[in-house]
Amino acid sequence: MFQPLTDEDLSSFEKGMACCESCQKWFDMEGQPPLMEYTCDTCGGMVITPMRISTFWLYRLIGEGGMGHVYLAQQKDDPKLYAIKIADIVDEDDFRYNCLLYEGEIYMGLSHPNIPEAYNAGHKIGLAFLIMDYEPGENLEEFMCNPENFPLSESLLLIWMSQLSDALKYMISQGYIYRDMKPQNLVVNGERIVITDMGLAMHLDHGNDIDEDNFVGSPWYLPPERIEAEQEDVRSDIYSLGMVMFMAAAGFSYFDEPDHMRVLDMHILTERTPVKDLYPEMSDGFAAIIDKCIQRFPQDRYQSYEELEADIAALKASLVVVS
Repeated sequence: MFQPLTDEDLSSFEKGMACCESCQKWFDMEGQPPLMEYTCDTCGGMVITPMRISTFWLYRLIGEGGMGHVYLAQQKDDPKLYAIKIADIVDEDDFRYNCLLYEGEIYMGLSHPNIPEAYNAGHKIGLAFLIMDYEPGENLEEFMCNPENFPLSESLLLIWMSQLSDALKYMISQGYIYRDMKPQNLVVNGERIVITDMGLAMHLDHGNDIDEDNFVGSPWYLPPERIEAEQEDVRSDIYSLGMVMFMAAAGFSYFDEPDHMRVLDMHILTERTPVKDLYPEMSDGFAAIIDKCIQRFPQDRYQSYEELEADIAALKASLVVVS
């Protein structure tokens, strides 16, 4: 969890100063390129030259991926923390710039408690940016890597699954399927879980446009229909959600295989092993929900989030009665 900086700290940025993320020692970075990373000569921590976009100061790297980097940001007279995604671009025709604009348009058209709010997307010389809320916590992959967090209680998993189902159902109501359900895109903070990264989201009206250019995503969570370049719908995200929730429960992927191509074949060709056979510790009720989510053919899965949520609610109620 990050604490907001003071206005005095932000004023120091204006004077060309930068602060070590670890020991909080200040350095004079006047004339250094913005967002350059340096090693603190006192503790070995990271020092980043701050950069200003509009009224926002970017000063700490909090995430990175194929499309760019994400920085913690703040503005004066506002203790709220923001996350700003940055991508290097050549001009307004650059693919990454248009991807950030597209993602920003989707975010700014959504309003849900489990989806971050976005405020602006644009560009300055050599950079495209997307300004959105900072969501405290850690992504589910990082969370699962900490042995102190495992195993997770089934009641917590059901709370998370219910929130994710509701967020995905809301996206459907706004005309979108998410298409990028994976642990790296889910930020957890106690009982709250948040969906991030709308870069692969697709409007339902464009469902027939899926082709080899859209074949992207994490192999362990891809729906079979994307692998076969078939049209995706609500049931595709339900499939990926089931795969993610199995991993969160068991601590390993349903197709626990390091070879990416082998995993893709498994999604398409193999019969489904009952999840209880792979992870006997899972309750019968939760296993039944996951089993139905991850069926090979869409018609064998839950057909809507309402169906899925009804089973989640029934299992939640049974756990309360048992306890």
